[in-house]
Amino acid sequence: MIVQELLRLQDTFGYLPRKQMAALAHRLSVPLYRVHEVATFFPHFTVFPTDEEERRGAAALPEFEVAVCRDMACQLRGAPQYVEALEKAAAAHGGKVRVRSVSCLGRCDRAPAVRIVQHASGDAGSSHSDAQDSSNHGHHVRALMGRPVAEVVAVAQSVFAGRVDDRLPDDRDIAFPPSQNPAEWRIDAYGGQPREARYAAIRRFVASASTDPSFNSERVRIIKALQTANLLGMGGAGGRAYKKWSEVREATGERRYVVCNGDESEPGTFKDRELLLRAPHLVVEGILLAALVVGAEHAFLYIRHEYEEAIEAARQEIAWARQYGLCGDNILNSGLRCDLQVFVSPGGYICGEQTAMVQAIQDERAEPRNRPPELQTNGLWNMPTLVNNVETLAWAPAIAIAGDGSGRWYADHGLAGYQGARFFSVSGDVEKPGVYEVPIGITLGELLDNYCGGIQGGKPIKAFALSGPSGGFLPPVLPLDSFSPETRDKVKKLAGEDANAFDLRKLPLDLGVTRQLKLMLGAAIVVYAEGSDLVAQMLACQRFYQAESCGKCVPCRIGSAKLVSIGEDLRTGKLDQAAANRLSDRQQSELFALAQAMADTAICGLGTSAPNPLKSLLAYFPQDVSKHLRT
Repeated sequence: MIVQELLRLQDTFGYLPRKQMAALAHRLSVPLYRVHEVATFFPHFTVFPTDEEERRGAAALPEFEVAVCRDMACQLRGAPQYVEALEKAAAAHGGKVRVRSVSCLGRCDRAPAVRIVQHASGDAGSSHSDAQDSSNHGHHVRALMGRPVAEVVAVAQSVFAGRVDDRLPDDRDIAFPPSQNPAEWRIDAYGGQPREARYAAIRRFVASASTDPSFNSERVRIIKALQTANLLGMGGAGGRAYKKWSEVREATGERRYVVCNGDESEPGTFKDRELLLRAPHLVVEGILLAALVVGAEHAFLYIRHEYEEAIEAARQEIAWARQYGLCGDNILNSGLRCDLQVFVSPGGYICGEQTAMVQAIQDERAEPRNRPPELQTNGLWNMPTLVNNVETLAWAPAIAIAGDGSGRWYADHGLAGYQGARFFSVSGDVEKPGVYEVPIGITLGELLDNYCGGIQGGKPIKAFALSGPSGGFLPPVLPLDSFSPETRDKVKKLAGEDANAFDLRKLPLDLGVTRQLKLMLGAAIVVYAEGSDLVAQMLACQRFYQAESCGKCVPCRIGSAKLVSIGEDLRTGKLDQAAANRLSDRQQSELFALAQAMADTAICGLGTSAPNPLKSLLAYFPQDVSKHLRT
């Protein structure tokens, strides 16, 4: 595959040598432009357009790259100050060190996140196979999470100077204590059992051949269990899992595929990281079970490249499953097969959008597709394809075997009329940020108090971001008139008939409820205490969307840059009150016209969500805005 081969070259040399790309094109029997069009799209790749620029550029490549996350929780914990201090430390080493701020690294529970990557210099003149076999190639990553700026600088200086020993901190993901004991997760039906007891759903599926050689009854049973469970997609869209599985199973095509979406790049979201690290067997079994049900013989687990430990955990689990006949050819001597492989993402938030992800796996530029047709009928290589999130697939084994296997077991986990359970990533100003499995229907206040230990220092809450940057910022209490007339009756049922405002702490964390209230609810919940600079947060979010727009839709490409420009004008005092009022006025606001144009023309959700941080700041936090206005 072009993308995976380019990743190996990038990791080997620190850039993509032109000779190596030409050799790759020859080896894969594809035109050189196909390699170049992929190489120039993904942010992880470094390409030089000419031999002379490559000669100069390769010589100037830094030995060390320091990446500091700039988004949401990391911004809240002083990421700009870390960048400034590290740049000063790097200056003493000339071009040997490069410091840069980057989009979310998925370690929001340990903000701020800093990664030091040391590149081993590769010889661009060597053959590709030699480069892969040489132990001198590749890179080393040192992670520093949630540490004081002085300590981060001290460690970085030691690394830059070559004074590295085992006593220097390296904050590996697996060594970080989970916020919730995975042994208590209801998602893991095998908790406390030996490893050999796992994959019971696969074993049950294969055993069904004794009464039904076609496996049809077991396929129907599992899809029905997903329907009874009311399992929803946990990647953001919240579609019904059983419906997707049914559509792929019933679609016409020579082949079918399953893709597990582990490209977790939304700022504030890191739940899939924990599932892949702590329970990779559930993800692998869920993928294999889905493949058996829909009739797919090929499956991919797509993981962002910054999740090195999760990638390794998944690969080890797949190898174990293959060793014991649970994956690959002739699964448990049933005649069934499923080849499952990890596909490492070369970066880009847009790859989390399912059609863009499919494009990347096909070795194309990861630009979203127009729909219809849907992936369930025309997905990978135009074949029926099931795409589900890590968490969605990880729930499938337990739903298929727990209780009586009907799906009621999962549905009964919900509170007071709600169905199911799910994971949330909580970060920001809470005492115990982390990943929590909770029953659906729990209120936001209960999640914060009973799981997250409340707000740091007992401070009042200033704002919530209930879907990372996508839903913008909400105050802790929403006036009733901030809701549309058609939703106010629904709000009153939650707040009380006599209430004139709604306390968001009373919000049940259920997608059905939030959709009725026209609010967004994702896996990322970021909490801001009083004193937080929401203008800085807004600008960081707008810069995130600008950096991560793929550029395919012109209004999104231009509009995301315009949103940053407006945000910078506000932050730097270039706007007065009259200008702020115009921005907030739906009838005359260029912001609302821009947002509408982006929403109307966007192929994916980025264009729709990008204006929300700025729009919500202007709507709900006028005092924060006024502090930055020109007088």
